[in-house]
Amino acid sequence: MLARARKAVPRALEWTWTPVEPLNARSMLDAATSAAAKPADQPFVERRRRLTPAALEVVNQKVARAYSPIVIAGFVRLADFALLTLVGIALYAGYVMPHAGFNWLYPAEVVAVAIAAVICFQAADIYQVQLFRGQLRQMTRMISSWSFVFLLFIGISFFAKYGSEISRLWLAAFYFVGLAALIAERLVLRSLVRGWARQGRLDRRTIIVGSDSNGEQLVEALKAQEDSDIHVLGVFDDRNDSRALDTCAGARKLGKVDDIVEFARRTRVDLVLFALPISAETRILEMLKKLWVLPVDIRLSAHTNKLRFRPRSYSYLGEVPTLDVFEAPITDWDLVMK
Repeated sequence: MLARARKAVPRALEWTWTPVEPLNARSMLDAATSAAAKPADQPFVERRRRLTPAALEVVNQKVARAYSPIVIAGFVRLADFALLTLVGIALYAGYVMPHAGFNWLYPAEVVAVAIAAVICFQAADIYQVQLFRGQLRQMTRMISSWSFVFLLFIGISFFAKYGSEISRLWLAAFYFVGLAALIAERLVLRSLVRGWARQGRLDRRTIIVGSDSNGEQLVEALKAQEDSDIHVLGVFDDRNDSRALDTCAGARKLGKVDDIVEFARRTRVDLVLFALPISAETRILEMLKKLWVLPVDIRLSAHTNKLRFRPRSYSYLGEVPTLDVFEAPITDWDLVMK
């Protein structure tokens, strides 16, 4: 009977039992290592450095894309040249050519006058975004430079004996119509620049390193500048003693120097300005090792230094002298070409 019962058991059930190996620490460690080596289902999340509440308040602000003042000034130069050339050629084609035919002297003089006008405008220092916002100063300089260019070419035409070949009516029309076109262009440019300034596109977002008395003096000097494009976001400092101020002339302390990299990744920063004396070389070098990865301009303020270098060694933020340390890569015309 036992033999018959064993035959009745299905063959598949005869070998269901298998021996189990005893667990040990090595097998568990190998299993955990293999599980960790497998790619996780969830995406990788980068752990960011925690910022202070004051820094987060600045980071969460909506920031518009910046426009380069150098590129704006370059386009204004091109616009001046094209506008004056167009006015001179249009007056020549509409008045002189139907009566006297084509004469190469007129187009050559138009181009020469346009080039000389741009050079004189540059010499008069009116290709600045700060002046584009105003009206009286740039208009006075522009009218004076435009008049000087015409007086210069009248004198050259007289001594070169070309005065009889050039129409006086065309020359007078070129002067007044060109001046009116330049004034109209500056009025349009003024409205555009003021609109960009209200949107914050022309501001240089700046952070100050050093929240002591030197930092407070630097912030005050920057805010005292007339028509300045420097917008101080706040100050950073590693010190927690009595020398470190919580507020420097209205600019709040946003954190430590180690927080600057994370802060610059979350919001637009254009300039990092050190308010430290040149004598603190070791401390400055330690900070620069942390900040060189940032694509921003880094400068060392020299407004409190008693040691003076040659004037060419300085770059100025208004009237505040600074020493260039790092320059942001691919900016201004390099960015346009890219």
